Order: sequence, then structure tokens, then C-alpha cells
Amino acid sequence: MSDSKTTQPNAMECAEEEPVHLPCNHSTISGNEYIYWYRQIPHQGPVYMIHGIKNNVTNGMLSLTMTTDRKSSTLILPQVTLRDAAVYYCIVRKAH
Repeated sequence: MSDSKTTQPNAMECAEEEPVHLPCNHSTISGNEYIYWYRQIPHQGPVYMIHGIKNNVTNGMLSLTMTTDRKSSTLILPQVTLRDAAVYYCIVRKAH
């Protein structure tokens, strides 16, 4: 992991079967760093979901959108259910 900082909301409320947009700010990201998203269900380890370096990325039904300056991104979950209740982490990592 890099020393870059990310900030996210502490909690979000949503309605079942509705899309959820999870924002992440990463204003100190550099050109060779990626945004990675992980999901952690209570009493389990984090699970990789999606990553990207620029533009928009999809992985199955998930979408990751990034601003042109790469200083923020949004993970989009298309239709949430109770099974999607978890902690979602965005992190900045250098390319391998």
C-alpha cells in the first residue's frame, strides 16, 4: 500500500433494490497508483471487488467511475439487498 490517503463517508443509508453510489476522495494520488475497492462482511476478511487507474471500469454488475483529475472516484452498486450490508474500503496502491 502507498502513503496516499483516502476519505470515505462513515456510513450510508440506502433502500433495497436501489443503486448505491459510494464516494472516495484521494486527492494525493499519483500517476502510477490505482484505486482498489474491498468489501468486508462482519466476522470475515476483506474481499477484493474492483480496481482502476482512470476512466470507468466495470466488473460484473459493479462500476467504478473516476473524475478526470483522478482525485475522487465512486463505486456504484446497481441494486443493493440486505446481503450487501458490509464495510466498503477504497485504498490507493501502486501498480505492480
